[in-house]
Amino acid sequence: MSLMRSRAESIQGALSLLAVLGSSALNYAFTLLLGRWLDLPGYAAFAAFTSLFMLTAALPIAFQQATARRADGANTRAALRAGTLSGGLLLLLAPLIGPRTGVPVAWVAAFALTVPALVLLGAWRGAAQREGRAAAFGWSLLVEHGAKVALTLPLLSALPGPAAPVTATLAGLLLALPVVRPRPAGRPVTPDRPASEGKVALTVVAAAQSALLYGDVLLAGALLPPDAAGTYAAAATLARVVFFAGWAVQVAAFPAVARRAAAGEPHTPLLGGALLATLLVAGLPALLLALAPDWSARLAFGGGVDAAPLLPLTAAGALLLALAATALNHALAAGGAGALWRVAGAYLTATAVTAACAALLVPDARTLALAALAGKLTLILTAAPALLSRRFPHVLPRL
Repeated sequence: MSLMRSRAESIQGALSLLAVLGSSALNYAFTLLLGRWLDLPGYAAFAAFTSLFMLTAALPIAFQQATARRADGANTRAALRAGTLSGGLLLLLAPLIGPRTGVPVAWVAAFALTVPALVLLGAWRGAAQREGRAAAFGWSLLVEHGAKVALTLPLLSALPGPAAPVTATLAGLLLALPVVRPRPAGRPVTPDRPASEGKVALTVVAAAQSALLYGDVLLAGALLPPDAAGTYAAAATLARVVFFAGWAVQVAAFPAVARRAAAGEPHTPLLGGALLATLLVAGLPALLLALAPDWSARLAFGGGVDAAPLLPLTAAGALLLALAATALNHALAAGGAGALWRVAGAYLTATAVTAACAALLVPDARTLALAALAGKLTLILTAAPALLSRRFPHVLPRL
């Protein structure tokens, strides 16, 4: 039985990994198209919107992980309540957020209206992961990002500049929702874990991780001239392919670790495999961006964006973040409330270091890249202590 379960987990993990890698490839095809079709100010505005989108996505990510950890159910009602509250708050604050981030107020308002669907999508993906419905989970990712790419070109003929990819992004997440809808509920099952399922701690973790991954683009929009902000956004966006390659490993490993931890089975070997897989799948694009930045920038953006000087720094930061996030993801899947808050503390510390360095250094694109790198290096240094808990003290030697 154990062998059959391990084989099923391997198959589901492989399918999830392929789906995440495929959706990441679609997302970066989207990036390549936009780098060639938008001017630098337009690209900077869309990058700022993407950063706002992903910072808000901390809530659906938290629901996805919390639902994957629970015994039964899809968290539908809780997700809709949280999404409606968050979307309403974002809608009220749109006139303040827009001018301070470089995102048009109309974009912020349109996004606010889709936040309930976004949070629900995260919860339903978590249920699919827990139940081993790798096909539904994978297709929801591919539909979301594939629709975004497919809709952008026709929308560019009808909408001005970056408004087209913004509309396509919001349409993609709505189209993905029915693909991963949960199965009809069976008999009620009493959860093995407390009702809170760590949603607050997981939300803090996801928000701080998003701040590390996307906050530097918002800082660029606030600190740098539009052209410099666009150049920085291009380099940071291209380097994220490194993180999302590693993120594919994290998504595939999370439900397997959570199931083993809940059953009291050994889960430490999964951490070593996940770290090695992250190093392989994220290390290759990081090496390419660091050793061939000019070629990578030309391939992605043509000759209009001089992002090459920043790519070695942004790629190094993305690789550090991917490795640290893989280790901390294990703690999120296997640990109790104390472990979740230790992980949150590690991410918050790294975010604070990034903000402090950005405030203290001379505001240009290179020093901002160094500030972001310092924050991600801090996360590597704080990841190991954050994993120390009574639930799995044997993890540390494998790091």
